[in-house]
Amino acid sequence: MVEPAARGKSILILSGFRIFPANMGCHVRTGGIARALARMGYLVRIYSLAGRRDDYRLISRGPRTQVVEIEPNLTEEIHLGLLTGLLQTVGRRLDCPRVWQFALIAHGIVPPRLKELIRVSDIVICDMPWCPPVPGPWTDKPWFMISHNLDHRLLAQSSWHHRRAAAWMLAVEARAPRLYRDIFACAEEDRDFFRQHDPTGKLHVPLIRCGVDPAAYQVAPRTREQTRSMLDLADEDRLLVFSASRYPPNDDAVVALREFCRQEASFLSEHRVRILVLGSVLPGPVREGAFMATGRVPEVASYLAAADAGLNAVTWGSGSNVKLFEYLAARLPIISTEFGTRGSGLKPDEDYLSYEPPRLRPAIERLVKGGGRDHWRRYAENVWRRHQQNCDIQLLVSAAIAPLQEFHPRPHASIARSSDS
Repeated sequence: MVEPAARGKSILILSGFRIFPANMGCHVRTGGIARALARMGYLVRIYSLAGRRDDYRLISRGPRTQVVEIEPNLTEEIHLGLLTGLLQTVGRRLDCPRVWQFALIAHGIVPPRLKELIRVSDIVICDMPWCPPVPGPWTDKPWFMISHNLDHRLLAQSSWHHRRAAAWMLAVEARAPRLYRDIFACAEEDRDFFRQHDPTGKLHVPLIRCGVDPAAYQVAPRTREQTRSMLDLADEDRLLVFSASRYPPNDDAVVALREFCRQEASFLSEHRVRILVLGSVLPGPVREGAFMATGRVPEVASYLAAADAGLNAVTWGSGSNVKLFEYLAARLPIISTEFGTRGSGLKPDEDYLSYEPPRLRPAIERLVKGGGRDHWRRYAENVWRRHQQNCDIQLLVSAAIAPLQEFHPRPHASIARSSDS
């Protein structure tokens, strides 16, 4: 039996995959929202319907549910049933979208444990439209949805398998305003879409941009030096980081960056500029002249501390890029395409160095010739201060739930009695 929150309401976040440790943009955003709610006094439990590959190697020696205490008031419970694990693996290998997951949840084919958690929770939040409300005797509970982007647009721009599901997902997202008490959008484009498909006008569709916890990007002394030494970088080298997980827009951006490093090898060598691709977008470490890659890493903060600028080379997709907000929190100057800054409020030239492919070289020249590291650190700090309201996940979540009555504290018994008299 799960006890309701002692200090605040209990919130269940239903996710299709494991959130912690966060190593993708969607993990960072959902995890940040969960942390923010927990720090506000809500009792937050994430229920993840599937784990990661390494999780399934351990189930023969233990239970098929893994419970992880993330921090006070925040727990993640990962279901490691073989059916969902197998379907997830097959779907990824065949490059098929998670339609199977939506179908199982929409028909109530979920673990009994999830139904029990829904029953005792005050609020249920579905992470992405792939996790619809679970049918059952709890339809009167307040159900919310976290939207990370407009998935139908992303599917329409992706591989053939994914394009086939785009029209279906458009219908799912268009129907979402009728299923949820409200929807948390990450950018104005998403918010406008859901409002247009809300015939009653009852939704606020509050924005929770892809903000991050700024404390997560504070590192121990000498982290920069240690990480740069591990990367075999001298103090004079300028490191530009492109943080990216496996995601079609990131894949295309990496191809473009790799080609840029080949074509501009002399320029990059002359100015001692290196470009580091950080994360699972590439399967393992790479070193080709000025182009470097790490493969999957357990955390990004130490690599951002080692960097001299954050780079966003994305030119298509949907929603906002979490990487941009990570660069801001790490106090890095940013070089980005205009598309890469969507949903951030950043202004070209004033807040970041703008470029459009293939003209990355002039933007790098502006960074190299525009001042030393101290100058760019001050520049990045000023950008953070101007945009902190749109970057700090705690501030974003607090503002988003303020107008939503379902998140308000329960009235004290004595107050409730006096109002009845």
